[in-house]
Amino acid sequence: MDGKSIIIGVFIVYLIAMLYIGWWGMKKSQGAEGYYVANRRCGKWLSVGTFSGSFISAVAVIGYVGNGYAKGYMTLVNVLGCVFSFYLIYFLFINPIKKRFDHLYTVPELFENMYESKSMMVISSVITVGLFTATLVSQIKGGSLICSTILGIDYNTALLIITTVFILYTVMGGMYSVVYTDLIQTGILVIGIVLAAPFALKLVGGFSAMQTAIAQVNPSAMDPITVAGGPWGVISTFLSFSLGIAATQYYLIRVYSAKDVKTARFMVSASCAIWTVIGIILVLLGICARILLPDLAAADNAVIALAYELPTVVRMLLLIGIACAIMSTTDTILLAAGTYVGRDLYPLVRKGVSESQSVKVTKIAVVVIGLLAGFLALNPPELIIQLTTFTTSVTAATFFGPMVLGFYWPRTTREGALSGMVGGGIAAVMWQLYNTTAIPPAAAAVVISFALTIFVSLAGPKTHLVKLSPEKNG
Repeated sequence: MDGKSIIIGVFIVYLIAMLYIGWWGMKKSQGAEGYYVANRRCGKWLSVGTFSGSFISAVAVIGYVGNGYAKGYMTLVNVLGCVFSFYLIYFLFINPIKKRFDHLYTVPELFENMYESKSMMVISSVITVGLFTATLVSQIKGGSLICSTILGIDYNTALLIITTVFILYTVMGGMYSVVYTDLIQTGILVIGIVLAAPFALKLVGGFSAMQTAIAQVNPSAMDPITVAGGPWGVISTFLSFSLGIAATQYYLIRVYSAKDVKTARFMVSASCAIWTVIGIILVLLGICARILLPDLAAADNAVIALAYELPTVVRMLLLIGIACAIMSTTDTILLAAGTYVGRDLYPLVRKGVSESQSVKVTKIAVVVIGLLAGFLALNPPELIIQLTTFTTSVTAATFFGPMVLGFYWPRTTREGALSGMVGGGIAAVMWQLYNTTAIPPAAAAVVISFALTIFVSLAGPKTHLVKLSPEKNG
């Protein structure tokens, strides 16, 4: 049996295993608590697996290698922005969420409870479902590219396979399926990426030879500040990733699923260590690919093309690891989006919704949103990381300020938070579409969001101050 047949066989077994775990999770996910947050019983390593698996996505693997291929060491700014986001989650969000709002299921519910505002819950749900759908397009594109490469089939057929598999196991088992598949997939992914690094470096003659070669093949790769568009570009990239990821709600939902504060802190700190190593390796793989394969038609193809320069076993682990990265994030985003529809939005149009009805609608929403994202992925953006930068900037500007100020500034009002949420989100979109200045969209929009929240809270009515639930121990 040749190497390609082995890779195809292992990949098919992997897809079947994911479907089996979905079926197994269906038996474990009894009731809303089980389906939405795995009964809030995820221990340390299960939490690390699902958090890391959600983080190391198609954007991370295909996007960061592709960005490293196209832009060189500038991509390390993205990596550092992600690292800083872990610190923000650790220090700003874990305590308030676990000690004050651990009875909730979603971030829009958190806004509703903090500000006693259905409007904020609706706005945050609608915006987030839209952003999640856009992010899913990137993930499905990445998964379809990998599936197409491994199985030797066309992109559209691969898209159909990938979309069907992740929808099925997500809708069957909910959070139980997601966290256990994430743990397995993260392990495969980390092994594949770590093993690929020394072989890729060997192909280019080692680290020192790589530095010399990339300076000749792509001189701008050695000048990250210029490639980023100057200091403002560095700041924009850093802020859009750090603040946007910290406020990204499918990461914060993992805090709900952790069984206690100690577990949540371990989850974030261990995941940060894993990402730091993996993020640096991904950039180096992109640079190695540029040296070995300088004429690729699309930068996002770099990691797949590089895999075929590696030994068969390493190639198999890397390609299947990439598929794991994509699936582990896609299921997370899809479940979160469906949950917001079924739990936050559906009760607004039908009163007296039971928990079982909410879960049923969530499952329907998972299928519909997954199919919509799959359809949009038929004609996806060329560079995955560009779409991610857009969505993280909007996320940061919309949610970061109202959430942080609500947690830590007791004079924040409902009107102020709502102004910051809407104004920041609009500013982020408009700035990215029409800005002609050197001021980066992430920095400008986040500042606008904070400023609006503070100004309206101070100048407007004081009858709707933020309300935090009593803090509990643990």
